[in-house]
Amino acid sequence: MTWRQLFLYAALPLAYIVTGWLGLLLAAPPGYATTIFVPAGIAVTAMFVAGAAALPGTFVGSFLLNLWIGYLIAGRLNLTQIAAALVIAAASATQAAIGGTALRSATGYPVPFDNASDILSFLLLTPIFCLTSATISLGGLWMLGAVELHELPMNWETWWVGDTLGVLVALPPMLILGGEPLTRWRS
Repeated sequence: MTWRQLFLYAALPLAYIVTGWLGLLLAAPPGYATTIFVPAGIAVTAMFVAGAAALPGTFVGSFLLNLWIGYLIAGRLNLTQIAAALVIAAASATQAAIGGTALRSATGYPVPFDNASDILSFLLLTPIFCLTSATISLGGLWMLGAVELHELPMNWETWWVGDTLGVLVALPPMLILGGEPLTRWRS
């Protein structure tokens, strides 16, 4: 197994779960949306750097994290918590796919983000592609009865802001760890 495969299939889900758990300590009720969600940035960066090969790691990390959160919320696992975890995992992987693809299309890869155009693309695209997970996830949670209609606006806004900040905060340090050109990012 190569270093890249080990990262994508083991480290990515683990990093997603650990940073997600820490972020969800600040979650709004019922417990799925938080003000800063670093795993969104980790997932988008993984897709941006490694391409579609990163999506299974994002899906697994999100699924396991949200299965755990569902258990903590309900005190047990049932079909609703499992379905909620699947919906959120699919939404997280979809957002990572859209975000990584959008950034690659706008800036190319590898990219050092050392000019105003690339930085502006990153700053403008991030809040747009971060609409994905908040919308799909909360739509699914509402259909499952896990979120009440009156809770949707606050949870949607918190989720969207949390994912947006997570990408803005996590992508640059993640590129330092594994982005190309590596020598330029490390300096």
